[in-house]
Amino acid sequence: MVKLKPGDRINCRLKEAKVVNPFDPNFDDEKTFEIIGISDKGYYLFVPDYMNVADSYKVTKYDIKGMGIDARYAGEYCICIPEKMIYKVQHIQDGMACKLCKEFYNYASPNQDDGTLICWSCRTYPPYH
Repeated sequence: MVKLKPGDRINCRLKEAKVVNPFDPNFDDEKTFEIIGISDKGYYLFVPDYMNVADSYKVTKYDIKGMGIDARYAGEYCICIPEKMIYKVQHIQDGMACKLCKEFYNYASPNQDDGTLICWSCRTYPPYH
């Protein structure tokens, strides 16, 4: 499977508000989720308020630090699923996030020797970040 990263969107199949095996023919609905974090357990998916998904839980400060989840998701709901529960990839973002300010830039490519991106603003005005 394609290596996914935060910001990419995937589809999962649900039965009675619970994510089920994508090959299970008995499912009620198919929903699109945004990946907000990745760990050895799997992918952390953002669950909007209007969506009812079993096993979802509130994102805590621990989740933000430990799983690399963006701070804007603090207090929001998420669910963790293994890679095998992904039905299909909906959309893969093309670009990179700045290593310092974490701002995402469409169609950006690495500009550092370690394969990361440092945006123009962080390179030009480092004391302000």
